[in-house]
Amino acid sequence: MKACLALLGVAMVARLALSLGTDVYFDTAYYWQWARHLAWGYYDHPPMVAWLIAALGLRGTALLCGAGTVAAVWGLARDVYGNREVAWRAAALWSVVPAGVVAGVWATPDSPLLLFWTLALWALWRERWVWAGLACGLALLSKYPAVLLGLVFLATAARARRLPWGAWLTGALALLCFVPVVLWNARHEWVGFLFQLRHGFGGRGGWASFGQYLAGQLALGGPVLFPVALVYAVRGPREQFLLRMAAAVPLLFFGYAAARTPGEANWPAAAYVAACVGVAGMRPVWQRAVAVSGLAVVLAVGSHVFFPVLRVEQRDTVLWRTHGWSVLRELATPERLFPGLEARNVAAIYAPDYQLASQVAYYAGAVTHTGPPARFSQYDLWPPPALTPGQEVLWVMEEGGPGPPDELTDRFTAMSDAVELVSGYQGRPLHRFWVWRLWGLKH
Repeated sequence: MKACLALLGVAMVARLALSLGTDVYFDTAYYWQWARHLAWGYYDHPPMVAWLIAALGLRGTALLCGAGTVAAVWGLARDVYGNREVAWRAAALWSVVPAGVVAGVWATPDSPLLLFWTLALWALWRERWVWAGLACGLALLSKYPAVLLGLVFLATAARARRLPWGAWLTGALALLCFVPVVLWNARHEWVGFLFQLRHGFGGRGGWASFGQYLAGQLALGGPVLFPVALVYAVRGPREQFLLRMAAAVPLLFFGYAAARTPGEANWPAAAYVAACVGVAGMRPVWQRAVAVSGLAVVLAVGSHVFFPVLRVEQRDTVLWRTHGWSVLRELATPERLFPGLEARNVAAIYAPDYQLASQVAYYAGAVTHTGPPARFSQYDLWPPPALTPGQEVLWVMEEGGPGPPDELTDRFTAMSDAVELVSGYQGRPLHRFWVWRLWGLKH
C-alpha cells in the first residue's frame, strides 16, 4: 500500500512538473484553436477535447482527465477483484504508463478518451447499461477509435453466448450521443471520417512501419507492460475476458493498421488500461517489473526535458517539442521586428503548417491561417482572414521551410527581407524562425 501511494505521488509530481515547466505542445495549441471555434466536429477528431479546453483550459483538461482516469482504474480494479489493495496496485501501475502520463500532461483527444474508455469498461463490467451507454457515447465524442469498445463487448458476448437486453440500450445511447458528429460530417463532405480512414489505412506500410509500431509500444506502453499485455490478452483469467479483449482489440487493430501505413505510437493507448488491471492481479514480480520499467521511462524522459545531458547530433526531438515556442510572443509586437510597421495594420499571420499557425495564435494572440505547402486541416474548413486595402500580413516558418508562397506574394506589391527569431534551452539551440512582412495589398 505504501509503495502504491509513493508511486502515485511520484507520478503526480512528474505530471505537474511537465505540465507547468514546458511550453505548450504544438498539437495542443491546435486543439486550443478548436476551442475558440466550438462545433460538433473537426477535420481530425470529434469535439470533446475542444469543449473541455474551452471549459477547463489546456492544463486543467489534461490534469483532470489524467487524475480522473487513475481514479476510474482504481474503481474498475476494485470491482473486478473485490479488493481495495489490488485496486491501489492497478491505479499505481496505470499512473506510470508513459502514454497515460503524456495524455495527463498535454491536452489531446487521448485525454478524454482514456477517461471515458475506462468509465465505459467499468460500467460494462458491472452491467450498468445506462452508464455504459453514456460513457461509450462520451468516448465516441472524444476519439473515433472508441468504436472498438463495441467490438470488445461483442467479442465478450459471443464468448459468453449471452447478449443482455440492456446492452441494446447501451448501444442506443452511445449512438444517440454520436449522431451530432455524424450530422456535422455529413454537412462537411464526411471529411472527418475520410481523414481517419486515409490516415489509418491509406498509406504505404510494411515491415518497417510495423517495426516502428512495436518500438513505439515498448516506449509509450512500457518495455515490460507491452509484452505482458499480450500475454494477459491470451492467457488471462477466463472471468476477465472483457478486460482481456479490451487489451487485445486495440493492440491488434492498430498493429494491423501499422502494417498498412505508418502510424502513431499512442493509437492503442487505451489497451493498457485493462492491461494494468490484469497485471494488478498477477504475481508481485510482474507488478514490480511493470512499475519500475514504466517509471524509469517517465523519469528518464522527464529528466532530459529539464536537465538535458545527452547530446543529440541532429534535432533533439524531446526538447524541440517541449521548449522554445514562447519566442513566438515576439510576433505580438511586430513593430519591433519591422520598424515603420503599425501593428494594427497586421490582419493575419500565415504559416506553412497547422501546428506552427496554432502556436503563433496561442503565443502572439494573432489571427492565423495556413498557406502552401500545408496539408489540409481544420484551417481549410474555416473562412480565410478577410483582408482590406491598407492591411498587411506576416509569413512565419521554421528554418528549412519554404518562404512565402506565390499564392500570398501575388496578392501584395511589396515584401521585406526575412527577420530571424531564435530560441533555445539550457544552451541548446532549438528553434530558428524566419518572418516576412508583406504589404501593399492589391485590389
